[in-house]
Amino acid sequence: MTNEKKNAPSPWMLLLAAIVVIAVWAGSGWLLYPDTEHRGTFGDMFGAVNSLFSGLAFAALVYTVWMQRTELALQREELSLTRVELQGQKAEMAEQNATLTLQRFENTFFELVKVHGQIVDGLVLGGIAGSPDSTSRRAFLRLRREFYDGYLTHESEIGEASKAEALEWIARDYAEFHSAYQWAIGHYFRHLYHIVKFVKGSEGVDQQRYVTFVRAQLSSHELSLLFYNGLSEYGREKFKPLIEEFSLLKGLPIDLLKAPSHAKLYAARAFG
Repeated sequence: MTNEKKNAPSPWMLLLAAIVVIAVWAGSGWLLYPDTEHRGTFGDMFGAVNSLFSGLAFAALVYTVWMQRTELALQREELSLTRVELQGQKAEMAEQNATLTLQRFENTFFELVKVHGQIVDGLVLGGIAGSPDSTSRRAFLRLRREFYDGYLTHESEIGEASKAEALEWIARDYAEFHSAYQWAIGHYFRHLYHIVKFVKGSEGVDQQRYVTFVRAQLSSHELSLLFYNGLSEYGREKFKPLIEEFSLLKGLPIDLLKAPSHAKLYAARAFG
């Protein structure tokens, strides 16, 4: 029980006030003029009846003001409690919305990762000279060798002055490689880019955490091809900035590159 409720006036107080007023009115003549000779003069002077009703009206006014004060205090308390309750509901709804948003994001994200795994599992490179087919992630080992040995012909040390020239060579060589193996790597890298872009465009989630999860699915040979894809015309404009922002090349052994100096073609943060 609040202090306002404890201090709420009782109807008995109004009755008591009325009794006090009547008693004062009734006894005032005896107190002021005990001799009966002058009581008529006293009544005419003060207007006994008017005094009675004036006193009762004043008592009722005091009681009414007190009651209104108590009611207003209770209303303020109720409004305050209602405000607190609404704030709690608002916070709860915000938390529920955040949970639903995260669930929708994760449902889409893990479905994209699942499809990417299916793309990798469906990759088959026919055997050469009686050798068995290269499938799934083992196919990327063969693709990397094909690119390095058959297409990427420039591996000299890269200095600051020759970066632009090195990028031009790599872009040209990768374009030839992509033309020959587009059926194997085109869909793969487009889908991988789409996953990272989806994470980048999702608010309210730990983006680095989910991109790190994607990176953990990639083998070293996949990372080495991703490295050169990001330097080519197919990834330089859109994918390369994301590769650097989310450190997608972290864990890539530098000795798996055609030339270790090629690492200079990316910002250092691309490697973690």
